[in-house]
Amino acid sequence: MKQVFFILLLVFCANNSFSQKENPWSLEIGGSSYDYILSKDRLDEYSNKFNKEIYILPSKQFSWIKLTSGIMYSTKSIKYNNPFVNLEDNTFYSIYRADFDINYIKLPVLVSLGYTYKKVRLSFDGGFIFDKILNYRVGLNYRNDGYSYKDYKVDDIGLSLRGGISLSTEIFKNVNLNIKSFVDNKVVRDNISDLYNYKWGTVDDYDYYYSQIPAAQTSRRIIPGGLFSYGLSIGIEYVFK
Repeated sequence: MKQVFFILLLVFCANNSFSQKENPWSLEIGGSSYDYILSKDRLDEYSNKFNKEIYILPSKQFSWIKLTSGIMYSTKSIKYNNPFVNLEDNTFYSIYRADFDINYIKLPVLVSLGYTYKKVRLSFDGGFIFDKILNYRVGLNYRNDGYSYKDYKVDDIGLSLRGGISLSTEIFKNVNLNIKSFVDNKVVRDNISDLYNYKWGTVDDYDYYYSQIPAAQTSRRIIPGGLFSYGLSIGIEYVFK
């Protein structure tokens, strides 16, 4: 991951000598925090943990149009509270919470349409984002045995649509501070299918909870929610002029 980021940085720094002031290249580094919209019917069971995104985004400016691509690393972290467990009572359910943590690598293709007044630019952003799951961790919290987890590899390519609004202002020469609000809609779900055998059950607890994350593409049922997310990002952008 670090090698890829370093190569991107070198490539777009090299473009500095070829950039034109009218249509400059730029490079933005930043991070985001966001929440997933979960089903209202199950808010007592499912809730967001801390979700984050870090990115390196090279862009090309053409008058009032800006084209952006790059690399993003992001998470989908949701917890499930077992409604059948009361920690103060002696129940036969041993698992009181499940943690679902997915790590993604993403490739965005975005377009921004904006207008600049003095040193402030207002833009409307849109595009699509391809994603690949790097790791999917199912963590289980047991009443008596503490916390343990199991990692899974998922072979799929997902797709989300993104829309948003951004404000940009120059804080130093050729250096901009960018603040963006955005909404994502996952149109190609994560390929997290059942590991459950109807005849024999599951091999272990992790395999049972594997497909219980909201919006998984499961053959048994789809846990509602988890397709839409909204958040805020802050980045520093250097413009090669």
